[in-house]
Amino acid sequence: MRIDTLSRPPLLQVMTDTKKNGQAGVLRLREAGIVSLRVKAVAGMLSAEQLEALAVVARKYGEGDVCTTARLNIEMPGIQRADVSDASSALSEAGLVLGSTGPSVRSVVACKGSICRHGCCDTFGLARELEETEGGRPLPRKLKIAIAGCPNNCARVQFNDIGFMGHRYPRFDEDACTQCSACETVCKENAITVTDGGILLSADRCIGCGDCITTCPQDALSIADDRLTLFLGGRAGREIRFGTTVPGRVAEGDVAALTERIITYFAENAHDGERFGQMMDRMGEETVFRDLGFDS
Repeated sequence: MRIDTLSRPPLLQVMTDTKKNGQAGVLRLREAGIVSLRVKAVAGMLSAEQLEALAVVARKYGEGDVCTTARLNIEMPGIQRADVSDASSALSEAGLVLGSTGPSVRSVVACKGSICRHGCCDTFGLARELEETEGGRPLPRKLKIAIAGCPNNCARVQFNDIGFMGHRYPRFDEDACTQCSACETVCKENAITVTDGGILLSADRCIGCGDCITTCPQDALSIADDRLTLFLGGRAGREIRFGTTVPGRVAEGDVAALTERIITYFAENAHDGERFGQMMDRMGEETVFRDLGFDS
């Protein structure tokens, strides 16, 4: 069975690591009694009104500082633990939620592929959908998801437990081509060669960035395939593991169902304190891929 045709499994009860449970979005700092509040910014975006609310809370309950995290969330340091409830309520009134901590599905990181000229998929839309369906789900260990809109890979998807990368592979219309060489010029991988006999495309060199498609002034190039590549088991930090590429590609409309299936499998099979990549190493990648229905 290919990833394109995976069915959704029933949701099963998942394990939690009770040793690390605490109030979501509240992080201890060096000084006793002082915490930082982590506010989830879905797809890394906040409205102007929410930014204003953050400023008010930071000035009233903190030190007036607001910083971003590596996963595009917002933190406000210098909050007295006794003020957490009041600060949280004030944030909630602006539609802001604390979270992305503990053994759970952390905030989804997405590049700006939805609006970037290089974007090959709706990164913002996918991130919002995954946050709605899986965000904060309790698990044996934290699980991180990232979405890159194109092979430029600004989201560094291979260093996440689950990573998706958008692609656009070209289809040529020889009759429409004027051999202007615009596609050859823009291709950084030298996958396209314009000759007197026509256009030559190297499938081995093409990485599916889609730049040739958007550059062509004659619409001689169209999209042949715009599905996403899936990577599993990546992580950064003290122990680095490069995510394994899953065979085949995933249609944008199937990302949410597939992600739910993968996370449910992780919840059922991972040991407490074990990251996805560690589970894969223990069970064997072939076993995990077979259980999930991926072609080898």
